[in-house]
Amino acid sequence: MSKVYIIMGVSGSGKTTIGTLLAKRLARPFYDADDFHPAANISKMKNGIPLQDDDRFLWLHTLADNIQQWSHKGAVLACSALKESYRKLLQQNQVEFIVLEGDYDTIIERMSQRSHFMAPNMLKSQFDALEVPNYGIHVSILKSPEVVTDEIMHHINKEALSEVGVFGIGVMGKSLALNMLDKGFRVSVYNRKEEELITPFLKDYGHLNVQGFEDLSAFVDSLQQPRKILLMIKAGEVIDLVLDQLVPLLDTDDIVIDGGNSFYEDTNRRIQYLGSKGLHFIGAGVSGGEKGARFGASIMPSGSLKAYQEIKEILEAISARDKNEAACCTYIGSGGSGHFIKMIHNGIEYGEMQLLAEVCAILKLNYSQEEIITILSEWQHTSEASFLLDATIEVLKYKEGTTYLTDLILDKAGDKGTGSWSSIEAFKLGISSTVMSAAVMARYDSSQKAKRVEYASHVNKDANHIEAIDTTDLLKAYSVVRIINHNQGFLIIMEASKQFGWDLNLSEIARIWTNGCIINSKFMESCVAIFKDNETIFDEVSVLKSIAAELPQLKQVLKIAIDGAISIPCFMAAYQYFTAMTSAKLSANIIQAQRDYFGAHTYQKLNDPSGTFYHTNWES
Repeated sequence: MSKVYIIMGVSGSGKTTIGTLLAKRLARPFYDADDFHPAANISKMKNGIPLQDDDRFLWLHTLADNIQQWSHKGAVLACSALKESYRKLLQQNQVEFIVLEGDYDTIIERMSQRSHFMAPNMLKSQFDALEVPNYGIHVSILKSPEVVTDEIMHHINKEALSEVGVFGIGVMGKSLALNMLDKGFRVSVYNRKEEELITPFLKDYGHLNVQGFEDLSAFVDSLQQPRKILLMIKAGEVIDLVLDQLVPLLDTDDIVIDGGNSFYEDTNRRIQYLGSKGLHFIGAGVSGGEKGARFGASIMPSGSLKAYQEIKEILEAISARDKNEAACCTYIGSGGSGHFIKMIHNGIEYGEMQLLAEVCAILKLNYSQEEIITILSEWQHTSEASFLLDATIEVLKYKEGTTYLTDLILDKAGDKGTGSWSSIEAFKLGISSTVMSAAVMARYDSSQKAKRVEYASHVNKDANHIEAIDTTDLLKAYSVVRIINHNQGFLIIMEASKQFGWDLNLSEIARIWTNGCIINSKFMESCVAIFKDNETIFDEVSVLKSIAAELPQLKQVLKIAIDGAISIPCFMAAYQYFTAMTSAKLSANIIQAQRDYFGAHTYQKLNDPSGTFYHTNWES
């Protein structure tokens, strides 16, 4: 299929002259819409009688039928197309309008100097009926026809180039590319020839506005400048290898966007490296999995604000929407802050996933799988509704034959590193991350399947008398741990913002996590409001008091799990954290005394406003 360019404007604007020149430049046939008017229409116009909608009906449908035929090889058509309703009849996938713009005085002067079946006194009726589209190519007719044609060709050549390139069309890259195409962007895709992904992609989607490449140089040349290239490849050393190939092919102010789960310090380094070459590097965390990438993800871009402004339209178009229909994408901040908060997002995600697994383990003490599905489905109608809760319900429902698939899956959980990165960064920043760290450790424990089976054979773990779990109590305990998990995650983000000078907006981060991403939930919507007035979730006193009110239920859940010999590291970690954070006095005084005893690390004294540090010779 090839484009049919429709040159539109009122009579006397030069449609035929410019259309003929353009058709010659494009090596396509030229047609004049006036030649397709029935004789009755031409007679009316010659007699100074304006055409009505009914008069144009047959004419427009005749043109539409011809456009469909012309689009096989392309064409240029000169046509007034005065109203939007007329254009809709003509507008097909391969049609682009070129609007010739000029004022009444200019055009009436031109019409008075030529012979045409339409009298000059009919021009006013055309201007009255004119509905100028806000799309298409718009050019002024004040210049010569040759210059106007040059300007049109400039637009056409520019539009032949893609607006964005996607490097790597695995599951996520392919889904994001299709999302962009859905939103009307012209897209180029690249993949290594060895992986044989481009040919099948073009076979399935080549009818869309997409170009596919296995040659990197040709891929880069297919893009508008400044070029915008989204890398959707494995994080790590591969990114640097690709950049070494890309950078020599790029020009000043071109933009490379890393949409993978890269470590934020690597992103910092790459921003500096590309910056030294006059290029821009954006680290964009993308959450939502394959479905989010295809239909709307949560996107967390950081780096140069100038570069973000260039890519903003594309990233916001392919993102999910919050409850107010705003894009779940925002400029996070400088440096690698986008990848940092994506990393913490994944840490929170680890906690949420482990917590739901623990809920299922506790419920299994008293309930069948069918009953557990019913209980969790009821929770989806409470304030604890979330994407991960829904995902858990769906996996619990799935059967292989007559057996629930979850009963057939080996209890060894994998991880891709971002969860452990979150815990490591929390340690570096001096922030407690007990829930997400417990979730990471739980995965490590699960990976020791052979050892666990061996050790279990030597240990008698007969459960004590187990009280029936009250599902309302469990829901309240679940709510408490979720709040603590989120509080810890946002504390890490807040501290990083302070230490790295990122000036992050926690409320805005929470907002873009309300849809599209894996941890979207009703509670996340509450966080948007909480962070508008508070630095942390616990600073909202009502939240702190609600946790305290539900602490008895958390204790009861802990007791039942212990009696049932069920491992619940996230529930336990949350309880210990809340207990510590709401204790006016802890046992850390003994730690400081010990440190001073063997290392002379000094200590401070209670009720000493001077802040003096003391040392004692403990053995004297």
